[in-house]
Parts: sequence; C-alpha cells; structure tokens
Amino acid sequence: MNIDPVKALDGKVERLKKELKSLETRIDHAQTDAAHDQLSQANQLKDTARKLTRTDDRVTELAESVHRLERLLVALNRKVRAGETRKANFDDWPEIDEAQLAKILKGQEAYARRAFTPQEAKDTRKAIAEYDRLALQAIDAAEALTHLPPTAEALWRKNYKQWRSISDRKRPEAPDDDTHAKDTVAKSAGNEAIAHTRQLIRARIEDAVARDLLFPAWFENMLGPAAPPGKADDWLYTATDVVLYRLLHDVTSPADALGPAPLEEGHRKTLHDRLTGECADYRKP
Repeated sequence: MNIDPVKALDGKVERLKKELKSLETRIDHAQTDAAHDQLSQANQLKDTARKLTRTDDRVTELAESVHRLERLLVALNRKVRAGETRKANFDDWPEIDEAQLAKILKGQEAYARRAFTPQEAKDTRKAIAEYDRLALQAIDAAEALTHLPPTAEALWRKNYKQWRSISDRKRPEAPDDDTHAKDTVAKSAGNEAIAHTRQLIRARIEDAVARDLLFPAWFENMLGPAAPPGKADDWLYTATDVVLYRLLHDVTSPADALGPAPLEEGHRKTLHDRLTGECADYRKP
C-alpha cells in the first residue's frame, strides 16, 4: 500500500487513463461494426430495390404480352367468325335520308351561332346608333380637312383626331331578328331529327348485339368487341354517336371510325375528342 497520497493519486490517474483508452478502443470497434452493419443494410436495401425494379419491369412486360395476346385472340376470333357469322351493317342507312342529316347539321350550326338576349340586342342597337352618329361627325371632319388653310394647325389636328377615332373602330354587328327566328326553327327541327336518327341507329346496334353479329372492323377498332361489364347503356350511347358522326361527316374509312381529327374548333371537334376519349376507356383491358 502506497502511503504517499501524490503517488497514490498518480497511480489512480494512470489506471483511469488505461481504462479510458480501453473504452475508446471499444467505442472505435463498436463504431466500425456499426458502420459495417449500416453499409450492409444499405447494400441490402439497394439490392432489394433493384429486385423490385426488375419485378415491376417484368410485370409490365407480362401485362403488355397479355394485352397483345388479347388483341391477337380478338383478331383470330374475327377471322373465325367472319367465315361463319353474319355481319352487322352499320354503313348503309336507307332509312336515314340526306334531308334528316341536313336538319341535324343546321341545328348544330344554329346552336353554335351566338344568340342575342333581348337586353343585349337593345344595347347593341344603341351602340350602333352611337357609332353611326360619331361616323357622320368623322366624315364631316374629314371633309373639313380639305378646306382648312395650312395655318389652321390646331383645327387640322382636331378634325384629323376625330376622323381617326372612328376609322379605327369597328361597327358592332347588328342583331338579326330574322336569323334568330330561323335559328330557333332550325334548333327545333335539328333536335327532332337527331332524336329520330339516334333511335334508328341504336335499334340496329342493339339488334346486332342480340343476334351476335360480327361488327365492322372500324366499329370494333373503336369500341372493342363488346360492351364492358356494367356499362352496356353508356357503351350503346357512345356507339350510336360514333355511327351518327360517320353519317354526318361522310366518314367512310373501313378501319378508322372517326377519321382525322378536325383542326378547327367547333361542335365537330368537340364531339370527335369526346368520342375518342370515351372509346379509349371502353377498349381498356
């Protein structure tokens, strides 16, 4: 036993240093082991992610393969049925004459035209009267320009400004009561014609479905081989519009139901876009 307190303290310090060094070594080893474990886990996660990615890619490939097989089966089914099944005729419609189609088109044009409300018509006529009044003043000002002396610069500028104030404007379009009345008649006739025409088209499609007739290629390409489960009524509604679109716009392609998309904005383009979207949903596997 060391009775010297200083030496005893030094000895204790040395022991503590050794213990501290031993502890530091253990901590270093623990950190190294933890780093190795973390790296191992990270590698495992990366490996799992790669496996999942490969699995997702494989599932996508399988889904595409199944879809291709379904399309091939549909095509094969068509070839088999074509030899032994009666075909539906959705191209010839003797019961729908040109006059009926013309009424529908005129009705659509009437709906597309902007109609004035009574108040709008009143305001427009008032604006036209004001325009005409200013136009007469501008004409007088323009004529006065030819008689002004060269020194009357202020008057010249005033008259010229008055002329330009009206020459840069456009006269409002007058509401046409006769056109409004004709449009009302056209809308009514168009509504009656389209209701009757759609009824005829839908009846023939329903008959083809009931008798399991072979649809035309353009029809099946657009709407699929049959109505999706639970959507028969919606499918029939869209199918009727597809046939009607072909009749109205003289689409005769044996493969393309609607033909090229219209470039100009309007009722036809809106209908083309709607039918394209709806039919794409019906064709989804």
